[in-house]
Amino acid sequence: MLSVRTVKDLVGHFAKQNRLVLIPLLVVLLLAAVLLVLTQGLAYVTPFVYALF
Repeated sequence: MLSVRTVKDLVGHFAKQNRLVLIPLLVVLLLAAVLLVLTQGLAYVTPFVYALF
């Protein structure tokens, strides 16, 4: 799992580079990753994740 420091570093980098519009993309990717990890890639969850991308 990502540590809090890693997420904080990513957000800090986006803020420093004036790329705050990329934060929603990061949030969606993190939520998709957490969903896949928590459900362990169950067959009935993966089509919904694939539909996002």
